[in-house]
Amino acid sequence: MLVVGAACTSTALAATAGVLPPRNPATDCDRTDTVNAHWGIANINACRALEGIGPLTLPSNWAALTTVAQGFVLMNLERVNRGLPAIIGLSGSLSQLAAGGAANSDDPEFPARGFTGGGGLWAGAASVVAADYMWMYDDGPNGLDPNLACPHAGAPGCWMHRDIILWRRSGALVAGGGFTGSPGDGSFAYLVLDGYSTAGLTFTWKHELQYFAVKPAVDPLAKAAKAHAKHRRKKKRGTRKRPAKKATNKSRSSITITVA
Repeated sequence: MLVVGAACTSTALAATAGVLPPRNPATDCDRTDTVNAHWGIANINACRALEGIGPLTLPSNWAALTTVAQGFVLMNLERVNRGLPAIIGLSGSLSQLAAGGAANSDDPEFPARGFTGGGGLWAGAASVVAADYMWMYDDGPNGLDPNLACPHAGAPGCWMHRDIILWRRSGALVAGGGFTGSPGDGSFAYLVLDGYSTAGLTFTWKHELQYFAVKPAVDPLAKAAKAHAKHRRKKKRGTRKRPAKKATNKSRSSITITVA
């Protein structure tokens, strides 16, 4: 895995959650009851909860997406639920390079020119969900399925896959993805670049947003719990037949708070 340019920059963000670069988790989030690293959504959600982030909410068209598009959606959910801007889309030219990485079971090559920085990811995993788990939550020195670039604590490759996915850039990020393999045994590769052309995008986050009932946004558990408690209090107040005008005002306020 290779990173070109600065791995992280300090960006002014309105609201963030979880552990963000340059910080990383203190330890890997291993689910040791998992057989042969067949991690799933439940495993990811358990690790997100440890960071104070709510569970993943997948789009309604999830089953119809290609494996590469699913991986892109997962990376963007990991970003936006922590308050980072989404990667704009998948580039056809970058996906060709990523497909080469997947075919060779290695990090994809970078384009010869036309970008200012970025990183490459590869994983051999049972599924694209398991690949996301490995990059985001099992990327430190004591992983259940070890990160080969992190042989010991403090090695430069520790948490680098996670750092690429959660790259804090104020500019537009573009990705490319590749996949080869069979169910239960896949090779997954992605590029995430800054300053690359947005022409020729084959899949965009903007278009995918229509398949979410609620637009994905920063999702700390504390905020979700607070909103749930407030909703319960409002219901109790409603049974006492509070004036309709007051209830309407409170309802408007709660909607305003939840707007991303």
